[in-house]
Amino acid sequence: MTREEAIARIKALRARAADEASSEAEAAAAAARASKIIFQFEVTEEELIERGVGGVTEAEHNAGRRYAHPTLEEAAGAIGMYAECSALFRRGANLWVGQPEDVEFALYLCEMIQAAAERAYLNHRKARFFSAPNAHYRRSFLIGFGRSIAERLWNMTSERRRSRARKGGGTDLIVVKNALIDAYMTENYPDIGHTRSRARKEPDHRAFLSGYVDAARVNLERPLCGTPAAGKIGNAA
Repeated sequence: MTREEAIARIKALRARAADEASSEAEAAAAAARASKIIFQFEVTEEELIERGVGGVTEAEHNAGRRYAHPTLEEAAGAIGMYAECSALFRRGANLWVGQPEDVEFALYLCEMIQAAAERAYLNHRKARFFSAPNAHYRRSFLIGFGRSIAERLWNMTSERRRSRARKGGGTDLIVVKNALIDAYMTENYPDIGHTRSRARKEPDHRAFLSGYVDAARVNLERPLCGTPAAGKIGNAA
């Protein structure tokens, strides 16, 4: 096997390991075989990264909004980590950059989390108030909802990393994905800076806590195939 053939073989094995159609045993075997060839030929991650930005895409959620939705503003970073793509803001829209299937999953999470937050707030308001509270109360509830979702996504991401580390091969795939995203950002957004969040006062504690608690009822899980029915995230109870 030549070095070029080895690199092509490694890429094919990694694709198989990442394919959701592969069984757990098949994915683990493919990742182990790829790691063995990497060690045998001393292949670097730099050699495995496709030149240019092939395979990377971007998409917006909430295009046209002046300000970010409070729940997504709070949870965007965690959504990006869990979906394995880069999370940015373009005015009030969420901008996602990554592999097509990862961007699609990030958009799915945005849609479902935002919808779940709005439904939760509407139910909360109807149950506790005769008339609508002020805008600050609503925003505080939605921020609390987003904080709870973000914390759970961080924990789920950490657990997935530990699981991949036990199986082997998963960490290398993340390195390649991140390198491709970095190359895409350098080429398409060379002067991009950190988006400054609008100044906000301290959330209403009662509203924040109510949103935080309500978010615990939402199950978060990457769909195994297709898109779950509207109104559900994963296997919602």
